Amino acid sequence: MKKILVIFSLLICFTGYMSAEAQVINVPKKAKEHFFKKYPDAKNADWNNNVANYIVKFQLNDATSRAYYNLDGTWDYTETYLEESQVPEPVKDSFSKSRYAEWKKENYASVENNKGKTAYRIIIKKGIEKKTIFFDKNGKEVKSSRTL
Repeated sequence: MKKILVIFSLLICFTGYMSAEAQVINVPKKAKEHFFKKYPDAKNADWNNNVANYIVKFQLNDATSRAYYNLDGTWDYTETYLEESQVPEPVKDSFSKSRYAEWKKENYASVENNKGKTAYRIIIKKGIEKKTIFFDKNGKEVKSSRTL
């Protein structure tokens, strides 16, 4: 009986592995063309689909970025992860004077949208509450939202 359980467990693991390996993502041609034109020097592009959009994670100039594409293949925005030292001083200064100054900063990113605007995103946490705050390059808070 023990041997049957072991064989059955191995079979389930192998089947799961094979289905994960066989997963195919049909990225729209429009998205791929835009990506390779906008980021010709991108390395290690890895495409995913999360039902709502297509996301490509990639390396560019020693930074990790994610570009988000709508289901029709149009580019929506790109976020590039930053170290705190790369965040513009006006953004850091505004944050330090904000109502969230005591919250723990989890990560930073610059976010370029399809309207040509760039914002700086800071994800913060206090206890079990998490928020995402966006600042413009001059340090003005432009948006904040609660995250899970």
